[in-house]
Amino acid sequence: MGSSGAHPAAPEQGRFRLHLCSGAPIRLPGPPGAQQSRGCVVTFDQELSDPAIVRSVGAKHVTRRYLVYAPVGLPSKPAPVVFMFPGYSASAEGAAFYYTQTRLERLADRDGFIVVYGNGLPKPPTASEKVAMPEGGFLQGCFAPHSGEGVDVAYVRRIVEQLETELAVDRSRIYATGLSAGGGMAFELALEAPDLVAAIAPVAGLPFQPRGEWTFSCHPKAGHEHVSVAMLGATDDPFISYKPGSSREYPGAHYPGMEQTRDAWLAALKIQGPPTVDRFPDVIGGDSYTPATGLTSSTIERQRYPAGPEGQELWYYKAAGMGHGWPNPVQSWPGLWKRFGKTNQDIDFADQAWEFFKRHSKQTH
Repeated sequence: MGSSGAHPAAPEQGRFRLHLCSGAPIRLPGPPGAQQSRGCVVTFDQELSDPAIVRSVGAKHVTRRYLVYAPVGLPSKPAPVVFMFPGYSASAEGAAFYYTQTRLERLADRDGFIVVYGNGLPKPPTASEKVAMPEGGFLQGCFAPHSGEGVDVAYVRRIVEQLETELAVDRSRIYATGLSAGGGMAFELALEAPDLVAAIAPVAGLPFQPRGEWTFSCHPKAGHEHVSVAMLGATDDPFISYKPGSSREYPGAHYPGMEQTRDAWLAALKIQGPPTVDRFPDVIGGDSYTPATGLTSSTIERQRYPAGPEGQELWYYKAAGMGHGWPNPVQSWPGLWKRFGKTNQDIDFADQAWEFFKRHSKQTH
């Protein structure tokens, strides 16, 4: 997933369908014929006023960027928006190309919605941290000190406002998904912007919770208990431990456990009762990194809990034998397996997230 060979795509004669856009996405190295994003890049200046954020970022202004894909055939009626957030030090283009293989864009073509790939802050929190790819950014979520809304929550609100200058946006159907720190960003939006998002789908996400230690600097707002959640935990994740405690990559961390995070959100959403369990067919063998897991194949079960008092739902995906990745029919690059493990190839989580999102719209409470 390195940066060698990456370069900006050829501009479309300096013009983009959306006036917001100022550039083409960076083309990332990958297998021949792999589909790069068909979106375009928007940059803007974000003004920071929260003293805690200004201290943390070290500036009162920061340049932000995102990648947006709006199908040419969008219907005239207001369209949903799906935010997809990258992992720590990765980029919007990385989320589009490496994680989802631009599957969300093909779903957007089919069903008529807008895809936004977010990008973290360009400056790393510490001097020792480096970006993993061109234009990589750093999403800290609830870890980042703030006294009001998180810097990236304000960033997402700005994006929606910008989209509305050119596109009809259905404010009742705004959703967020992401991998790792990007999954943590989805959790943060549910906590601090429940007025904005109707549902989230974090994958191997930083397990931020509505109460307790793993709320960190986030300030849960009234309404977070109405945001539906589809979350995935991987039993052999070397970065974000499935069980309570540390992980191989972060031996000093104290993760709360993915099932414990599920239970914390079930309590917040006032959901009770046992789930309906669906076990997906193990259609692809060899999708577990055997030297680390002792397994030859990864499998996924989905736990669909009864709806809460106002229709809110929680679906939990347990990915056995999977490492730190996004379930996808296309396996990750072999050079990553030793550190990250393999991803599950039995499902495409982009499809799962979108099917879940379609069940939910923002209601007035």
